[in-house]
Amino acid sequence: MAEHAIWQADVADFDAWLKVFREDARARKAVGIRELHVWRDPDRTDHAVVLFEITDLDKARAFFDSEELAMHHERGGVAHVTVKLLEPA
Repeated sequence: MAEHAIWQADVADFDAWLKVFREDARARKAVGIRELHVWRDPDRTDHAVVLFEITDLDKARAFFDSEELAMHHERGGVAHVTVKLLEPA
């Protein structure tokens, strides 16, 4: 059964971040993370929220904590990241 994660962050420029985010889809897919939805907060246009489906929780945790992801965040102007991993009840 798939797990899910909600990722939230402040971004310097939403459109620039979204471009980098889309370019990084292959890296996420390689560790079993699939984007389900991307939202822009209408009250804070510099705030991004993403819902992911995860097929391997251990790989996803390692990816979310990785140097590779930190470099992607830097390229995308990302700050104040929170990731909430969710399991089905």
